[in-house]
Amino acid sequence: MVVVSCRDDASAPVRIVAGAGPNDDLTLVPRASLAEYIEVGPGDSTLLISLSSEARSCDGAPDTPPQAVSLSVKVVLPGGAKLEPGSYPMLGVGADPQKPYALPTAKLRGNRIEFPPGGSLELRKVDLENRGSLEGRLLFEFPGSAERPATRISGAFRAHFCRVDRLGSP
Repeated sequence: MVVVSCRDDASAPVRIVAGAGPNDDLTLVPRASLAEYIEVGPGDSTLLISLSSEARSCDGAPDTPPQAVSLSVKVVLPGGAKLEPGSYPMLGVGADPQKPYALPTAKLRGNRIEFPPGGSLELRKVDLENRGSLEGRLLFEFPGSAERPATRISGAFRAHFCRVDRLGSP
């Protein structure tokens, strides 16, 4: 049996700092880099990028062991915005939810981590065609406050589309 995953040998490590503790700073070396693009309505689309330390295929995720590390970035494109190269900031307090934004989350040792606002996703290349891909850079950073420690997600990525659902397409 052959398992094909959507990992690109050029995938770079991604640094994740999820808190102040020594176990909160790690490097994710993606073994799977997948993306899905879905037009959910005439004026709204969503992109989901998933990077995982475990091999995965477009057919679904196997049971992931507790030590697995994964990072997901959801890009919301409201109001008819098109997915294209550019910067997608994290939605923060006072930000306009009618403009495109990105929301990163990580799963570290079985715990889901939501990151405080700061930074952005930079898409450098977007190819929505069959078996297309996208490339970019993760530049999320929260400097820290009295209530929350500093966090960071940084690194380049290349993900292959598993699914592109456009309204009106077969």
